[in-house]
Amino acid sequence: MGKDEKEDSGFGFKDKAKAEETLKLLEQHDPNYRRLTVRGLLGRAKRVLSLTKAEDKIKNIKEAMAVFENWLAELDAGKEKKPDKKKEEKKAEKKEDKDSSSDVEMEDKEEKKLPADKVPGLGFKDKEAAEGTLKALEGRDPDYQQLAVKGLLGSAKRVLTCTRDETKLANIKEAMSILEKFLDDFDTNHLSKQNNAYLSLGIVRTAEKSAGDAVTEQQRAFIAAYSSVNGEYKRLRTVEEKEGGKTWDIVRNNALKDLKEKHADAKLFNEKDEPTAEHLELLLWAYSPEAAKVKKVVPETKEPKEDRKRKSSGGDETHSKKKKE
Repeated sequence: MGKDEKEDSGFGFKDKAKAEETLKLLEQHDPNYRRLTVRGLLGRAKRVLSLTKAEDKIKNIKEAMAVFENWLAELDAGKEKKPDKKKEEKKAEKKEDKDSSSDVEMEDKEEKKLPADKVPGLGFKDKEAAEGTLKALEGRDPDYQQLAVKGLLGSAKRVLTCTRDETKLANIKEAMSILEKFLDDFDTNHLSKQNNAYLSLGIVRTAEKSAGDAVTEQQRAFIAAYSSVNGEYKRLRTVEEKEGGKTWDIVRNNALKDLKEKHADAKLFNEKDEPTAEHLELLLWAYSPEAAKVKKVVPETKEPKEDRKRKSSGGDETHSKKKKE
């Protein structure tokens, strides 16, 4: 079984200090990500409490949970209108097969036209829903898989508290056991280390210029898709490749798996600190084993103004998945 108190990301709940550190680390992320992560950690913390006998450890975890619960309470208190508790419980039951986190409202009109950044159809109402969830997450960024499953488990635990139907309770618990096993295996196999962090769109454009005719049609299509979502890589989860029907996050991970094996021992920079041809193949997929150095030595190429105008006027032809009801 993997460690519950501490994630590879640096987030954790082993004590009050770790909880406070986690909230500080989360400040750099968007509000929806912070809320979902804190709820997920609370769910994991409750699970650990049920398995822990050491009094000092229980005390520390409860103090950490209090930090998270107070943070969530303050967050809810900051809303213009506090939701009715009974209405919220009914709403939770109706949406038990969906991720509980709502999309952050976007103020920019252009942003509203962008594809969703969450995989549709994830759920936990029964065994089939849980298995379907894991199937839908296959091939996607490991960090996203972990975050999505944690969010679902947190939602499932909240639904259990306001559900009285025995059949429904049994179905949800069966689904939770499947999702919990996934998280245990995820930690045991250190899958987070397989995450392919994205480089900025500006660096990818520079790599495209440097690679010239060596850029494949599929790579050009990926760069076009990445451009269509303004470099917001999370939105590639719902943007499909025209051929094959897979979303670009999955296509990218499949391509990088082969390239990382192919260029495992390749030299990444020449004497002038310029990316080698092998390295460019990886950069064209917005990835590098030496991302920190790339950010220092590879300049970013901005999108031409005429392209931005064309995109804002509705000229972009990216195809997105329809969100399941």
